[in-house]
Amino acid sequence: MRAGVHRLYRVAIGVLLLACCAAPAVFAHSKEQETAKREFSKTLPLGAGQTLALENKFGEVRIHGENSREAKIVATIKAQAGSQEKADRRAEAIHIEVSQDSQGIKVRTVNTAEHMITITIGDNPSFSVDYDISVPNDARLWVKNAFGNVDVRGVQGWSEVVNANGNVAMHDSGSAKLTNSFGSVEAGNASGKLSVINSNGAVTVEGIKGDLDVKDRFASITIKAVQGAVSVSGGNGAVELTDVGTSVVSDSFGPVTARNVHGDITVNDSNGLIDVNTVNGAADLNGSFGGISFANVSGRVKCTSSNAKVHGETAGEVFVKTSFGEVTLQQIGGPLEVEDSNGGVTIKDVKGYAKLTTSFGAIEASGLAKGVRATSGNGRVELNDVGGDTYAKTSFGTISVQRVAGNVIMENNNGTVSATAVGGDVSARTSFAGVNLEDIAGAISVDDQNGSVSATPRGGAGCKNISIKTSFSPIQVRLPEGAGYNVTAHTSFGRINSEVPVSSIGQISGESLNGKIGNGGCALSLNNSNSNIDILKK
Repeated sequence: MRAGVHRLYRVAIGVLLLACCAAPAVFAHSKEQETAKREFSKTLPLGAGQTLALENKFGEVRIHGENSREAKIVATIKAQAGSQEKADRRAEAIHIEVSQDSQGIKVRTVNTAEHMITITIGDNPSFSVDYDISVPNDARLWVKNAFGNVDVRGVQGWSEVVNANGNVAMHDSGSAKLTNSFGSVEAGNASGKLSVINSNGAVTVEGIKGDLDVKDRFASITIKAVQGAVSVSGGNGAVELTDVGTSVVSDSFGPVTARNVHGDITVNDSNGLIDVNTVNGAADLNGSFGGISFANVSGRVKCTSSNAKVHGETAGEVFVKTSFGEVTLQQIGGPLEVEDSNGGVTIKDVKGYAKLTTSFGAIEASGLAKGVRATSGNGRVELNDVGGDTYAKTSFGTISVQRVAGNVIMENNNGTVSATAVGGDVSARTSFAGVNLEDIAGAISVDDQNGSVSATPRGGAGCKNISIKTSFSPIQVRLPEGAGYNVTAHTSFGRINSEVPVSSIGQISGESLNGKIGNGGCALSLNNSNSNIDILKK
């Protein structure tokens, strides 16, 4: 038992002493330091397809490709300590190990003093090893570094860089994988695929001929000119795409901006704005607590949001679903469907059929070429310039329809209903509010309660049936000159008045009328209770 305790005690002491020895390499100096410096260099052949592997700590790494079959390794070793003697000793403890086999060349920084168990107080010795290496431009690379920058240029073979606490830059490369933390990553002009994994540092990528995969947290991601597909997983930073292939983006707490996407794009963002413009494909945009904006998408647009606004214009089909946010769309080239909750919907110029739904928000739409179905819960519905059939429904809000080429159906509760300049039939239903219909070319059907009704058919060749029912409010019908109708009118506690001559059939009374206007023809059926009926000249 005592031996086991002693062993645990020795292990704990050893770990503590090693931590104390390693820590001074990254600590700030407490007093003026002396510096020692020495150089290392070695040149070895490196065949086609072979790899240069480097493992380093505390220093910068620069690697560049050359038109040669040699690898030239130059290392600069620097050490600092409280005295020159200690600095020299520290520098001498740093060795550069180089080995070669059939796979290539391996280079490793070795600190022989790391195994020493010493505690230095008030001295804070430190060291660094900076590498400058040239390799054949078709070489393969594997680099692992910490506490320093890595810069690779002109190496066309497969490369992998793993770094921490420093920046990574790679230019004019082949396919590569770059992993970093607590530093930025910059890559440009890669002839193959590129993968970037970073945290706590910005990522900037430009000019990639292959596919691109980027993962980052807590920093911005900027991507330009990627010919292949793009996959981005962000965290708490902005994402910006320009001139890229088919793209999939995931982010949170940062805006996503995409321009000139040569393919489809999918964006999933939380709490950040989404702005997409010029997409040669479909767009699937999903967000919450951040607005969505889109324009110039050649394919289908699908937007799903919550608690945010949606704005857009595009030549294709559009589907939008949101809640607690307004929807404003214009210049839609295909069919449109909007599902909203607690937000207003404003639509202009839709070439396809439009289906609009909201609750506790108004619907305003115009320029609907193929017709519309608009349904609101407790909001106003206003529809203008509709090229096809129109359906409008709400409650506790008004319905107004103007200049419709097709038929119109309006359903309301506790709100007024009006339609003007309709080329087809009109059916209107409401309660506790009025109905006003003017310049209606087709048949008219009104079912109202406790609201006045005013109807004026368009006239011209022939006639159309008219059927109106209400209570506790007057009915007024204005007939065009020369129209013929078979009249059936009835009311109670009111009177029937007609400016148009009616040839009566049967018993005549002030509350009931059956007869013909002109030669008869279409049905004119008017039913009321507790108010008057007036048949007037147009």
